[in-house]
Parts: sequence; structure tokens; C-alpha cells
Amino acid sequence: MGIAVRVLNGGRGIEDRFTDDPERSLFQFVLDAPDTSVRWGISEYKETLFNSKQAYQLVREMDTLPADSLTPVLRRLRESAEWVYKRTGYLQFIGD
Repeated sequence: MGIAVRVLNGGRGIEDRFTDDPERSLFQFVLDAPDTSVRWGISEYKETLFNSKQAYQLVREMDTLPADSLTPVLRRLRESAEWVYKRTGYLQFIGD
């Protein structure tokens, strides 16, 4: 089980892509989401698409987490979400 992420460049293709780490920190990040969090809407088993506003909310939520809880894959997700927000792209989550 894991979650893959694609950073979509507003309909012009895939800007970046990455997968969860062996410890499944992204998967756990989604599972641990409170139901008031935007990440609560990410499906661990199907496709989920975030627009730029949802990506911005994800950045805001991630900025409230302790820095030491952000694994390299979660830092990459935060950077990708910020990129999406600034360029009106999309984050595509693919659950497995």
C-alpha cells in the first residue's frame, strides 16, 4: 500500500511525480488526518485531485505540523503543493 503523487501543470502535462517512502509516511499522514482537514479527503485506495485552493490549504495545514514530523516525502509534498498553488496546477493522488 502506498500513495503516489503527480504534480500537474494546469493541463499541460506532468511537472513532477513521486511515490511514498518505504515507511509509508504519506499513507500514514492521510490516515491520521482529522475529518476537518483537507487531507482527510485524499483516498488511500483511489484517485483524488486537488486544485490550487485545496493545495494552498494543504500547505497551511502542513505548516502547523512540527518540523521534525515532516519526512523527506512529506516535505516534497509540501513543496509540490506550494508549486501547484502558485501556478494554478493540480495535485493528483493515486492510492494503491
